[in-house]
Amino acid sequence: MGFVIFIILIIAMLYLVFFPPSSAKILGNIGEREVRKKLKKLDKNRYTIFNDVVFDIKGKSSQIDHIIVSDYGIFVIETKNYKGSIYGSEYNEYWTQYLYKKKFKLYNPIKQNQGHIYAMHYVLKGLLPIDFYSIIVFTERADLKIKSNTPVIYSNRLLKVFKTYDEIKLNIYMKQAIIDTINKHNLNSNK
Repeated sequence: MGFVIFIILIIAMLYLVFFPPSSAKILGNIGEREVRKKLKKLDKNRYTIFNDVVFDIKGKSSQIDHIIVSDYGIFVIETKNYKGSIYGSEYNEYWTQYLYKKKFKLYNPIKQNQGHIYAMHYVLKGLLPIDFYSIIVFTERADLKIKSNTPVIYSNRLLKVFKTYDEIKLNIYMKQAIIDTINKHNLNSNK
């Protein structure tokens, strides 16, 4: 019996050596899970939460971390789980990450989320106009040095940001039409 377990462990280790999981994907999933936990605290009568939504936009997929349909409009959230100091501004094409005295370039998540909002416009085109709100959420692993009008926040501030929106923009029928349309077009809805 011990020999069988030994062989299974060897096979598992070889599999991990030749097919390692993407550490970026794993870290991304951890960050998204952290944000999901925060979002679950929102009032379910006012907010409908979608996580890991994928739309097909003109033959290209658009993956959106979180969409929240609310009385106040639609929130589109991009989650990042980076470590180190992050520098950038709203209008830079790329931001800079400093980690262990090394410098890395990352695509501006505000611009990335603008692409997600474009995808939302495409999917919801028959229901426009709708107010969309972009929020970029980083886990507390990062040291943010960002200049932006778009909220770029730590996950522990997420619920406070939602409280700043208090003007009702969508009625129950419009919200339901939006929810139904997202469900219809979400390629991950059967996940």
